[in-house]
Amino acid sequence: MPSKLELSRYPLQWLFPVLILVVVFTVYPFAYAIYNSFFQILLVLPTKPFIGFKNYANVVASPYFWESLGNTLTFAAITAPVTVLISLGVARLLLTRFVGRGVVRALVLLPWAIPGSVAGILWLWIFHGQFGVLNALLYKLGIIGSYIQFTKDPRLAKVCVMIAHVWTQIPFTSVLLMAALTTVNKELYEAAEVDGAGVFRRLLSVTIPSVAGMMIISLIYELIIGITAYDVVYSLTGGGPGGATTLLSYYIWKESFTQLNFGTGSALGVLVALLTLVLITTILKVIPNQVMVREGE
Repeated sequence: MPSKLELSRYPLQWLFPVLILVVVFTVYPFAYAIYNSFFQILLVLPTKPFIGFKNYANVVASPYFWESLGNTLTFAAITAPVTVLISLGVARLLLTRFVGRGVVRALVLLPWAIPGSVAGILWLWIFHGQFGVLNALLYKLGIIGSYIQFTKDPRLAKVCVMIAHVWTQIPFTSVLLMAALTTVNKELYEAAEVDGAGVFRRLLSVTIPSVAGMMIISLIYELIIGITAYDVVYSLTGGGPGGATTLLSYYIWKESFTQLNFGTGSALGVLVALLTLVLITTILKVIPNQVMVREGE
């Protein structure tokens, strides 16, 4: 076990193995995608001619790109804040002492252990238009007179995908916010109670300001996950109906592995990476530095 003195004396030496992994699994694939985006790469062609920015021009000119871009931005803009807010409530609940808290914690973490593709199949079983659990329940309660085709209606399909995605993301974000909530000074809650603050007011005046930094970090993380979401869409709706739930990541998969057009797929991947970078940079520019500094302290 290296001492703190050794770690501080040779920082690059100890970081070198991690840097190798970053280069191999992040830098190289991204650089290779940029390289491929300037070539026409079709598996049906024996060669890959250089075509410059034509792949990018074709992508921008495609209505499917703009549709999937709009779907992705809407998806991320809704699911990210919803996930963070629900996770904050879940985290606060799980820090409260009650009978069976350990069991509830295990159940909350369960979606984290389920692969996204499996989660999509699970929610398809719930939302299925003929054999779905939700339809059967609503019908027995007399709420609906006939089964609803949740995944066949464009608007309902979008909601279904968002619900499934949020369900898979709540556990991790809840763990992050639980860790942040444990650092909040209990005297602040006691002082708020003395002042007559109710639960909602304590949430707004104590809880949220105290964990604002972690909430922003979680929001940025969820935005990235939302922009790159793929597995739940693939197994739940397959991008349908009529492209209503086709996100950019799913569009990349279709171009690369259905159309076998890896040049266009690479160009799409680069554009998604740039979109994510611009989005994160914009958020960090807008956020007051005091919020992040407070969280760091």
